[in-house]
Amino acid sequence: MGSQTYTQAELLTILTTPVGSASKADASLILADQLIAAKLNIANGSDPTPVASSIADADALLSTFAGKLPYKVSVTSAAGKAMIIDAGVLDSYNSGALTRSCVR
Repeated sequence: MGSQTYTQAELLTILTTPVGSASKADASLILADQLIAAKLNIANGSDPTPVASSIADADALLSTFAGKLPYKVSVTSAAGKAMIIDAGVLDSYNSGALTRSCVR
């Protein structure tokens, strides 16, 4: 994800880390949760076409930060807002709204 490689254990830690709430939420974790799910759905045979550009954008956004997640990005910052937009598209995909073969 982004420019980093994560182990299975690291990904599971990311998925179980609370993202926070309201203005104190971490946009990088919100995005990472959806990005992990989308990449797993694609690996499981789901059509990536509806989210290919969102995945590329999400990886590019995460690549702007040094080290590994979490990055503690405010949801109200410019980067945070962009992450939330991508996370929303990926959530729709992961929920099956953008392709019939995608199941979380």
